Amino acid sequence: MAESFTALGKGNGFNTCLEEIDVSDDAIVSSAPSLAQTMNAYWNFESATFGGATFEPGTQPISLICEPTGNVGENVDGDSRPGYPGAFTVKNSLPKIFSEGRKNYYRHGIEMNFLANQSIALSNGQADSEISIKYFSALYYEDPNLEPYTCIDITFGEPPNEEVVGRQASEKTQTVSQVIISGIPFIKEVSKRFVAENYASGSSTGIGPVPACPTASYPEEPDEPTLTLHTY
Repeated sequence: MAESFTALGKGNGFNTCLEEIDVSDDAIVSSAPSLAQTMNAYWNFESATFGGATFEPGTQPISLICEPTGNVGENVDGDSRPGYPGAFTVKNSLPKIFSEGRKNYYRHGIEMNFLANQSIALSNGQADSEISIKYFSALYYEDPNLEPYTCIDITFGEPPNEEVVGRQASEKTQTVSQVIISGIPFIKEVSKRFVAENYASGSSTGIGPVPACPTASYPEEPDEPTLTLHTY
């Protein structure tokens, strides 16, 4: 429970003027928070946890009147390299405002991220995959380099005598959805990338059976992050 208070601030619901961010034409506005939700996320932020990362500023809402950045900061836990369970980041920053057309939108400052990579040895090759999960506010951009799952032959030699000696597979995907955590709206963006090559075994008698197309396999997605807000 937090101590109740009244703050005159800047007459905009906050104690400072909000930074206005430039938005390019390819930005997509989604699940933008209302003024009330943005104020709630700023004034009443107590802690956020994603995986092993927790950020808790240890401040009371009333202290933000004199220290506007008193609840700003981040915490990082884990390692995103192959062989490790992944890296978690929890961050809180000041809210911002932006315009789309003639309408103003708010963007709260709470972000939670996860990044993990894995490498799997194939019969005669390797498969590398990466997953990135981000929770953030108000707007996102579509990745211009997305590609569906594709598998092609790896060949050796010159036409018309080339031989198929292996398979190469790849994909890059982006999935965007809207979620509500403790009454605060977030965009959830899941990005995945997969690249693999696998070759036939060779010997003095020739090339062995060509392996099947490698299938995509990704690190496991973690549980949804949690957000705790002060109450009165």
